[in-house]
Amino acid sequence: MSQPEEFVDVAIVGGGMAGASLALMLQQFCPHLSVALLEQHPLPDAGASIRLPSFDARATALAAGSLQLFDRLGLWSRLKEYAAPIRRVQVSDRGHALGVSLRARREARASFDDMLGAVIENAALGPVLHGALAATAVQLLAPARVTELQMTPEGVRLQWHRGEEGAVQSLRAGLLVVADGVNSPLCRRLGIDTEQVTYNQRALVTTVGVQRDHGGVAYERFTADGPMALLPLPRRHGRHRMALVWTSPGERAGELEGLSDGEFVARLQRTFGWRAGRIECCGEVSSYPLSLSLAREQWRRDLVLVGNCAHFLHPVAGQGFNLTLRDCYGLAQALACGEMAQNSSGRLDLLQEYARERRLDQQLTIGFSDRVPSLFAAPGLLAGGLRQAGLLGLALAPPLRAGFAGQAAGFGL
Repeated sequence: MSQPEEFVDVAIVGGGMAGASLALMLQQFCPHLSVALLEQHPLPDAGASIRLPSFDARATALAAGSLQLFDRLGLWSRLKEYAAPIRRVQVSDRGHALGVSLRARREARASFDDMLGAVIENAALGPVLHGALAATAVQLLAPARVTELQMTPEGVRLQWHRGEEGAVQSLRAGLLVVADGVNSPLCRRLGIDTEQVTYNQRALVTTVGVQRDHGGVAYERFTADGPMALLPLPRRHGRHRMALVWTSPGERAGELEGLSDGEFVARLQRTFGWRAGRIECCGEVSSYPLSLSLAREQWRRDLVLVGNCAHFLHPVAGQGFNLTLRDCYGLAQALACGEMAQNSSGRLDLLQEYARERRLDQQLTIGFSDRVPSLFAAPGLLAGGLRQAGLLGLALAPPLRAGFAGQAAGFGL
């Protein structure tokens, strides 16, 4: 027997990094709205280790603007226990002496608490977000698998159930937010297509142990094999650690992934160089294909997409989740500043305003994430000359450097 139908102002499908962050922002900035968060995987009891797919072994670089936002949400005091600060970003081109150094103290307008950003492992970020959610009025529905979806003149009607044999339950919402990740099942069901650019590269991801303290320096290194990033992590068990993202053509990435730990570290040292000192060991190496994926529609009447189902970016520039947080903040502000009308036409006006406000930041960030890695990976003297000219311009022109740092730091809030 089906359960009585409930109504909430906002239903979020997907409890990963994007969905959980948005739910917390709605509670902070729109406390008058009722919110339900539906996640298809079980959520453990408070204090247990959360292993949702997005809270995996990878690490996330949080830009200064994102840290500022988490501070407003009251989360930074907990997050900083698991985070390593980024106080300097060193951008360089392998084989050339010239590079650019962005420092938090020099780029003060693009920093937070004397940091350009911070790096936190996803497995630590998850418990903080969900621990905070457990103390709010957000209705957490998990495991909750959406089986039917209907857009109506009054809003959205969802049917969902817990597990394979759970009773079918119905939920109505004024606004549906889809946050179920790249290759979103709900987007396919709604007929929302994506534009995809395939980079013919894979990203190798692991944690490496280094001989010396990283000192809060993040390295963006462009090599003949592809762009690389070494990001600071907190010390663990007396070991200095950094997170590696190494992009490489598919066949070469497969070869690298098949190396023994010692061979992988030796190849990494030769390719990256010695700017970060001696690399001593590595953890388990995993890889995934790289592409740019953009939803052709990020919103419809009573519907918004956030997170990787809206835009999935190249990881080396580190802008994907930071852009998502700015999207979520913009949506929360739109709902806070406008009336959450009980009719679709009123909600449509809010979403149109939200889309207008977010357009420029998305265009700049997506264009930056798409073009910079391909420019630095391009062979030939002309491309090399352009790279060096760009680095020289950043090194010599403080306003240009400050603009670059400001965009990367995500102060679009």
